[in-house]
Amino acid sequence: MEIETNISNIDELIPEEDFLEYVEDEFTYQIKERGIAYYKNGHVIKCVKNKNNYLAKVRGSSSAPYKVQIYNMADGLAFKCTCPCDFPCKHIYATILAIANQEYEIVNLKKEIKEHKSNLQSIIEKIPAEKLKEYLLSPLGLGYVCFEVTNFENYFREYLPRQSYEFYYNNLYNSLVLENEDNMLTSYINRIKSYLGSNDFNESFKIIKSIIEAYNDAGYLNFDDNIINIFSILTMIFRIIYKKSNLKLKEEINKWLEKVKNNNYYNNLYLEDMVSI
Repeated sequence: MEIETNISNIDELIPEEDFLEYVEDEFTYQIKERGIAYYKNGHVIKCVKNKNNYLAKVRGSSSAPYKVQIYNMADGLAFKCTCPCDFPCKHIYATILAIANQEYEIVNLKKEIKEHKSNLQSIIEKIPAEKLKEYLLSPLGLGYVCFEVTNFENYFREYLPRQSYEFYYNNLYNSLVLENEDNMLTSYINRIKSYLGSNDFNESFKIIKSIIEAYNDAGYLNFDDNIINIFSILTMIFRIIYKKSNLKLKEEINKWLEKVKNNNYYNNLYLEDMVSI
């Protein structure tokens, strides 16, 4: 964490030999003693002056030296250190001692130029699709590129492998029986929506059918709030699927509806409304 402190109310730049006097009240006795020890033991391994600013590297407890910056400004001194302390530290005090004794190298630094930055979206927009695909499929891409998997899969659902009806039904049924449904129903709804977005009505119907069958066979169709609360969504989706289906899928849906209507175990008002096409 970087800390920065100002010693203000100074009308002009402070002479280097007076630095210690102006910061006298900024450091505790213990910090001063440690700073003196650091200075005497050669922990200030490099200090340079650029105009009225100073930059030093001070060896501390970490493997890499800490960076200390001292600014001599019209309104006083300011200093900063990259060590974890949230108060004026021994590294700063050791650097001030080096400056007061003029133990620094004078340099003329070039003007600081800010890096041109862009976000990931703007970068991807510029990369040709084939080059991006080549990288993602390379060992480097496979090993280091990460996605929020659920969102990624939902967006690119049309490119993912299709699952069997048994996959959806068995997993949901087992979770219900074990009372471990968690977010599986929400996941199924998201899958249906993503398949609808790519006009894959076959897969969408397969998932809806598995939901109704699994909840019925597990004995939860009429009593579980999770399924009851989403019946309005299922009804809307089911009617969209039926309306957009080709002749073959409509025949499959109608066959399943006959089973639903001919078996009284689907004694559910919400389901009755859903299948009233």
